[in-house]
Amino acid sequence: MAERRRFSRTSLATVQRGPALISINHGSTFLICAADSSIESLEGQGQGLFANDTRFLSRHQVRLNGQPLRVVASSRLSYQHARWTLMAAEVASLDGNISDVRVTVTLDRLVTAQRLHEDLTVEAYGAVPVLLLLEVIVASDFADLFEVRTERWQRRASLATTWHAQQLESHYRRDAFVRRCVVRSDSSYPATYANGELHFPIDLQPKQPWRACLQYDLLTSPRARPRLASCPIQMPAVNRSDRLRRRWHRTVSRVTPADLRVLQAYEQAVEDFSALRLYDLDFSPDVWLPAAGIPWFVAVFGRDSLIASIQALPVHPLFAMGTLQKLSMWQATHDDPVRDAEPGKICHEMRVGEWAQFHTIPHSPYYGTADATPLYLLLLAETYRWLGDAEVLRRFRVTAERCLDWIDHYGDSDGDGFQEYAPHTKTGYRNQSWRDAEDGVLDESGGFPPHPIGTCELQAYVYAAKRDVADLFQAWGDGARADQLRDQADVLRRRFLEAYWLEADGTVAFALDGQKRRVRTATSNPGHVLWLGLLDEARGQRVADRLMQPDLFSGWGLRTLSSDHPAYDPHSYQRGSVWPHDTMIAAAGLRRYGRVEDAWRLVDGLLAAVTSFERVQMPELFAGLPRRRPGVPVPYQQANVPQAWAAGSIFHAVRLLLGLEPDMPSRRIYLDPALPPWCPELKVHNVRVGNQRLAISVRRHSDGSCDANVDGDCSDIEIVHGRPPWLELPAS
Repeated sequence: MAERRRFSRTSLATVQRGPALISINHGSTFLICAADSSIESLEGQGQGLFANDTRFLSRHQVRLNGQPLRVVASSRLSYQHARWTLMAAEVASLDGNISDVRVTVTLDRLVTAQRLHEDLTVEAYGAVPVLLLLEVIVASDFADLFEVRTERWQRRASLATTWHAQQLESHYRRDAFVRRCVVRSDSSYPATYANGELHFPIDLQPKQPWRACLQYDLLTSPRARPRLASCPIQMPAVNRSDRLRRRWHRTVSRVTPADLRVLQAYEQAVEDFSALRLYDLDFSPDVWLPAAGIPWFVAVFGRDSLIASIQALPVHPLFAMGTLQKLSMWQATHDDPVRDAEPGKICHEMRVGEWAQFHTIPHSPYYGTADATPLYLLLLAETYRWLGDAEVLRRFRVTAERCLDWIDHYGDSDGDGFQEYAPHTKTGYRNQSWRDAEDGVLDESGGFPPHPIGTCELQAYVYAAKRDVADLFQAWGDGARADQLRDQADVLRRRFLEAYWLEADGTVAFALDGQKRRVRTATSNPGHVLWLGLLDEARGQRVADRLMQPDLFSGWGLRTLSSDHPAYDPHSYQRGSVWPHDTMIAAAGLRRYGRVEDAWRLVDGLLAAVTSFERVQMPELFAGLPRRRPGVPVPYQQANVPQAWAAGSIFHAVRLLLGLEPDMPSRRIYLDPALPPWCPELKVHNVRVGNQRLAISVRRHSDGSCDANVDGDCSDIEIVHGRPPWLELPAS
């Protein structure tokens, strides 16, 4: 067995994803291939067909008569469907004669749950028939996803391949761990197999296309025998994933903005969330868990899924239900230092591959994050405000109580009233906040602060979680617990100001280190503190001033680390890059403290950035270089695209502009819109609040004021123009 190693988010992000690669997916099944459709085990690229954290195809190539094909065109038609037009440089018939007939191969690929469908169409353009041999080269190495990402390879002695009755099966077994890749064709023309190649002889007539489908089933059971399905490309009406995709597009909210960038970015974000839905839940067809990102974080991922579900509430609030349910199922029940698990803790990342099952990595699941547990309570409270049904959420009460117990005991490991983290073993993540890179948390000189570390945003998460979830406990009939939670939140806020406030710097400390020393490193993290309203008006204004200084605000977004810091690197993962979700959280915080124009600047910067990226698709992060006009943002090559909370930053921006805050337990909707001059009109259709679906329209007037109207069945809902009580700022 491979030795146990420390695996952090960046140590695993060694794969380079450049423009030469194409990726498609459906839930946790995804394909990464070269621009010419081929799959090769090339260093630093991570190509392959993956499912269940395993690479089922490590090689794939289509050839004609032994010759490779050149790509004429390629297109990603949707997140799960891509098409290539391939052409032979010249065609030699099997009799050896060079033909002047032009031959093309159209390759369609459609990914569904644990399956890849390939549609191959060969066409000849000429006057005479031509004899061809279509060759499909396939190989399976069944490498664990973490092997591919780290390129630390494991030998597998029990790989085997069989060919029987027009079925090619590659399989791997280690004790009870089984992986099988079964390849079958629906062609009426029989194939042969030899030396890793499927051969299809073709007597190709002019204007008479030859067509075959290949179905790749990616199996984890030794006995599974899935049927050969009808072609989902030729007959999309029978394709279950296509029906689910259409259902998704009918149920999400839509926008009609005056700014084209908002429209393009929002529509792509909706598509990205569609791609990131995990279907392995025993829920209704409209309830999902969002995966963190493609390709390397298509998994249950606590912090990312929670924040993304909060962002997605205006678009599809039932994401929240799937996330709450799935993470409740994996809440820790006992101490396990190797997995950083403690009773009541919400998991960080769940993996099902070979390395997780045989404990090469601790992700079965791994609990090394300090923020998922309070974020779970935040999502639960927000879901209550949007849906207004305490009884539906009652099934999460025990989970919530156990989260609160963890926060008060394990999260506060030294009993000082603050949240802090430290790994329990040498293999655990050094940093267990959202900045979880090995070098994500640095002191003023660029060194590692000693553990345990309590970052400022962790305190804000706990403050807001206790304050907000108190209303739900009140609705469950536990007024005493609700009062206790509100009192605890007030105490935490007062103690936070005493311990974290940096008067000379006009901001809050990045963290308290293991010696309770204030870490004064300038980062974007105080934006999270503004978002959750932990500061009084005067201090909040000073923090806002600090965030908008040019060492933190690049013009595109907020840098994770000040450009004045000695460790600053705009091309790094978390030492000066821009993370869209982080920037938009800060924008919401600025808006909360009345800094509307500064919030607009952050929204405008991100919109300018996203419209420069391919497909107007927001990446996980990008370089923190200063914005120049003219100019474009510089990508981070290892970024996950799509990525849930990056796409969700667009939803967060729309909510920020609308000033939308439902309070369905009280049958109220608060609207406090603030539209910028560059987007004087904004309408959101099909917004689900409670059991109603509404349309919200906002228009900006020449004096900067805004009107808001709500259309739909809201006869029993009070529309309040202004901010809700829970967004009021605390006294100094």
